[in-house]
Amino acid sequence: MPRLLDADTFFDYLAQGPEVFAPGCAGHSLLFEQWLRAGAQRCGGLRFTGVHIPTVNTFDFAGLHPQSRQRTIFLSGDLRASWLDGRVDYLPMTYTATWRWLRDAVAFDTLLVQVAPPDADGNCSLGMACDFTPAVWPRATRILAHINPRMPRSRGPSIPLARITAAIEQDMPLLAVTDPPTDTAMDAVAAQVATLVEDGATLQLGLGRLQSAVLRAVRDRRNLRIHSGMVSDGLLGLLDSGALSPAPDAVVAGVALGTPALYAAAAAQVSFREVGHTHDHSVLGAIPRLTAINSALSVDLLGQVNGEFLSGRQMSGVGGLPDFIAGARQSAAGRGIIALPASTPKGQCRIVPMLPTGPVSLARVDADCIVTEHGVADLRHLDVHQRAAALIAIAAPEHREQLRSAWHELSRTL
Repeated sequence: MPRLLDADTFFDYLAQGPEVFAPGCAGHSLLFEQWLRAGAQRCGGLRFTGVHIPTVNTFDFAGLHPQSRQRTIFLSGDLRASWLDGRVDYLPMTYTATWRWLRDAVAFDTLLVQVAPPDADGNCSLGMACDFTPAVWPRATRILAHINPRMPRSRGPSIPLARITAAIEQDMPLLAVTDPPTDTAMDAVAAQVATLVEDGATLQLGLGRLQSAVLRAVRDRRNLRIHSGMVSDGLLGLLDSGALSPAPDAVVAGVALGTPALYAAAAAQVSFREVGHTHDHSVLGAIPRLTAINSALSVDLLGQVNGEFLSGRQMSGVGGLPDFIAGARQSAAGRGIIALPASTPKGQCRIVPMLPTGPVSLARVDADCIVTEHGVADLRHLDVHQRAAALIAIAAPEHREQLRSAWHELSRTL
């Protein structure tokens, strides 16, 4: 049985080794965060690793102490100060690469987890956050657990209670994220995306306004399935509308991130799996009509996609985008869709002649389908001039002539 854990012994365990894994999404324990904040002076020399989602997991572990560090595959505004201070280790890796690295190449002194109370067999469900922890816990030296009665027991991975070093059972709210408000521009984009979603398709969607808008736009479809890294409150409307397949495995996801209503529904409706399954290219390629729908910040006339940089500053990471696009391309009748409003709120064109020099999130050879509120650009099998013309046709009308002129000059230099 685990030893009893309190705020003081928590730091005694952390002091036994510098490498700490702290899960993200709803796996983030608000109790452990409270303890870390209150005992920040004891965090010197610790490096916290985790997959922490921008705008969701906003806690800056590296900011706890001048000698604390944070290792991540996402950069965000919340980590900016620590990044500029040189205390953030950014790894530019996809989800599948991160999974293999955690499973095979690195071991942690301490794993922090938030789990459901043990079941009759003595296993503690990972509940709403099953993405990366299954890769970490078998190799961790010690596991410190927040056993939270509010964490639903889900159909998915668990940790044996006997494997947990020390634990505290305490009722605490789970990290909650409300569905974003409706957005006219994104709803118009989602309406175009919906024209590509057939009855019986399997959807993958990124987090945020696009996921919510698309799920509203496809409620009249039937026998849909979801295979995604994450589900949000938009799933509730899809359940209520009858759009989902009645199959028990109609929804497969790594994490649920939303409100308590979502968490209650997801415990019964979602088959939770680890990233080694949800993002695996062979698994994805075997799903017929996999329709991967993700957002971006900008796309250029070559078909290159930027999902990370805003005004020259890195604001995110590639996450699972390359994995899902690759899987959709292997899927029978699959589609890899990048969807974005044609213009920024300030009226700047999101379709640009060429992305600035530097990293791109998705190469032009991986481009499939780009969607804005002005239409669909199916880039498959098009030559470079046809690609540019298709992308210009879905740009905001006031920017099209300028893009045509820019392409004329650009194409002469290729």
